[in-house]
Amino acid sequence: RAWLGGQSLPKPRGPVMPRSDEWQSESAETRTITVCWPPERLPRVLFINDHEYPWQPSAHFRFEGDVRFGADMPVSRLTGKVGFAAEQTGWRLTWTTQSDTWIAAATEGELGSQAPFEAKRALAAVLRLWLRGHPHGHHPDGSFCPLTHCAVLRGQPTQAGLQAVAEAPALDLAPDQAFFTGSKGGSSWSPREAWGGGSLLAGAAQMVPEDPWATWTRVLTAAQVRQLKASVKPGLLPGQRGIRIGVSGPYAVEALRLETGRCFGWTTWPSNACEAELQPDGSLALRGHGWGHNVGLCLATALYRAKRGDPAEEILQEAFGLPKRELPSKPADP
Repeated sequence: RAWLGGQSLPKPRGPVMPRSDEWQSESAETRTITVCWPPERLPRVLFINDHEYPWQPSAHFRFEGDVRFGADMPVSRLTGKVGFAAEQTGWRLTWTTQSDTWIAAATEGELGSQAPFEAKRALAAVLRLWLRGHPHGHHPDGSFCPLTHCAVLRGQPTQAGLQAVAEAPALDLAPDQAFFTGSKGGSSWSPREAWGGGSLLAGAAQMVPEDPWATWTRVLTAAQVRQLKASVKPGLLPGQRGIRIGVSGPYAVEALRLETGRCFGWTTWPSNACEAELQPDGSLALRGHGWGHNVGLCLATALYRAKRGDPAEEILQEAFGLPKRELPSKPADP
């Protein structure tokens, strides 16, 4: 108005441009992510945008934009840069996208696209912080995978998933504390208890009624026990939790659980929080709580609390043992 009226322009009340550190902080939040699907996850004959692509040696091709796949693919649709390269054992799929899109896709891959919005906000906050701790990817080639080693991906995120990322709370933790697990089953562990390094922080955990993994029992056969003892070395890192198998051990629970999953299936030893008792016939009776490593945000709890109407901030406060803060109150009805 001043310019149109021929008047002198008022002096700005503050700096016109943001400080350089603000620009750096913003750019650090958005980066390019590459996800690789290994050949064993893909069929030998691909159906892409209604065209057939049989495997051929040394073949490679790229798409950009909205890419649709056949029903036998692990994902139905991806938007961004999509590449295929023929390897000896089959096709390798790569997807290059922005970090916010990856976070939204991983959030919905882990929770389901129909999960409550506040549960998505909570997991998105954890994944954003986890990415900060992996500036050069999570695999030696700088990539990420679509499996639980990084985070499960099932395809392109919904608009609600992207909105959950945009509105995710800022999680006041170090990146090496940003973990999540399928279920804690009422038993919360710190990173150091699971892996023998990192933070001692272990938040609270509740046993929620909708959690199928709240409690579980398993029995490993004597042959399975012998195989585990032959492949997992006894010994614990500082602060790491372990168990004994008869007079042998202690063995790190996380090492036993992972080796059991690789050898006998991932439901054979569901979680770290467990007790083990060697039986007279050499079998091992297990009783435990949860699904996964029992560290960080419990997805079963996040889903339950979000359905109950709790905000992501409170879900994260419980999961990581953070001090409670005053949350903005809803405006009063007129």
